[in-house]
Amino acid sequence: MDKNGPIIVGVDGSTASFDAVRWATRAAELRGAPLTLVSVYQITDVYTTFAAMPPQLGSPLRLEVNKSLEAASAIAKAAAKDADSLSIVTEAIVGAAIPTLVERSASARMIVVGTRGNGEYFAELLGSVSAAVSERAECPVAIISGIPQTGEREGPVVLGVDGSSASSRAVGVAFEEASLRGSELVAVHTWAHDAELWKNHSESDKEALASAQNAAASVVLTESLAGWQEQYPDVHVNRVVEHGGAVSKIRELSTSARTVVVGSRGRGGFSGLLLGSTSRSLSHLLECPLIIARGPKNE
Repeated sequence: MDKNGPIIVGVDGSTASFDAVRWATRAAELRGAPLTLVSVYQITDVYTTFAAMPPQLGSPLRLEVNKSLEAASAIAKAAAKDADSLSIVTEAIVGAAIPTLVERSASARMIVVGTRGNGEYFAELLGSVSAAVSERAECPVAIISGIPQTGEREGPVVLGVDGSSASSRAVGVAFEEASLRGSELVAVHTWAHDAELWKNHSESDKEALASAQNAAASVVLTESLAGWQEQYPDVHVNRVVEHGGAVSKIRELSTSARTVVVGSRGRGGFSGLLLGSTSRSLSHLLECPLIIARGPKNE
């Protein structure tokens, strides 16, 4: 991830990708970052392997791609608070969307994609792209859904915390997002009991054990947030520690959230947020944008 890099949006002409453009426009303005709108497409003739081709070739497809990028640029300018000060670049690239976006992520501040896509003219559906890029990118990946035409939602930023070292990146991303958006931060840590352990205890013992586990979970959350509040004194933090499933709790909170932020790996209460089937489900289930806080491979 390059802190001075652009925010890159995958554009394929779908409504979902245009929603991603609206959200990314505001994200770029708040960070003082340039906005790059990228459309990756494939052709079936001899030029398929080239990164660029003469403009007169592949005319119908190239025309469709250019129209989508022009529409996306117009949407970004309309959504911007100050369009004159926002740098907007459009790029049409021949190739495969997933490796292209993953490669670009190394020099990007953030990759932004929609949850669904248009497969008629473009390399892959954005739905599949969002899942694959989320697993391999070297910068945070925002998967956008449930935003109004303004690109803004009200409500807090919801952060899933699991206590792992990997989740510290998510904590930083969430604090920055809450600070930039002027939102409250809701930090969530859930815990689950060991069924085999619990079945051999009396009800009173189970209550004591639950109380101890809840207290331990509270410590995990406190330690995970340590130091960040001092860096972002403007962010009010609401801490939530509960017994139960992390995914169901996040989904519940997402209905009134501005954004949800999770890490790219997990353990404990958030082990289900490893970037596998559960996080792919989250990207479709959540009713607000989801930011997966990825970073460079060597970190």
